[in-house]
Amino acid sequence: MPIPPFTIDGVLPPYVGPDGPGGAFDEMSPYVVTSVEVVATLGTTDDRKTILRGWLDHRAALRAIGFDRGFQWLDGSFVEDKDPKDVDVVTFLYRPSGVQSSTDLLNLMKSNPSLFVHHQVKTTFRVDFFPIDMNASPEVLVSLTRYFCGLFSHRRVDELWKGMLQVRLEDDTSDAVAFALLIPDPTTSIAGATP
Repeated sequence: MPIPPFTIDGVLPPYVGPDGPGGAFDEMSPYVVTSVEVVATLGTTDDRKTILRGWLDHRAALRAIGFDRGFQWLDGSFVEDKDPKDVDVVTFLYRPSGVQSSTDLLNLMKSNPSLFVHHQVKTTFRVDFFPIDMNASPEVLVSLTRYFCGLFSHRRVDELWKGMLQVRLEDDTSDAVAFALLIPDPTTSIAGATP
């Protein structure tokens, strides 16, 4: 399903369709979309495009060290009708092959601080990054999912219920197309006319 339009309150709706919140899975948040849809729909300003380039770069860097399976929830002010400072991303990651234990995972994360240390990721990529280990115990996964769903499914200032987006991490082909959409065409002028 395509990204639904913002509500009159400037947020993604928490659900669409005639059946309300008990309707079909694809009519409820988080909406499953591609990175191309995210860029085409939400890359509406230069600053938003810069944030999206950072998000795509961070995704590529995660895949480069073996985190090539999972999905991300996009939320925060970036998926609202306003000028965001970053994009909030809850990332559900499957461990790379060869990374079996929590200690192995922690060592891999520590050896890549620019991809996992919260303030470094936010500064470098403009991504407010929250990783979740999909190989953790089921109880931990349920607890973390409940926490982040509760945190990000409501706007902080007025507790308005709102939607999120979900993007697969494996989709590097879509990411390449999305990134190309963010690069200005050097054959056109600012006004869009061919020089």
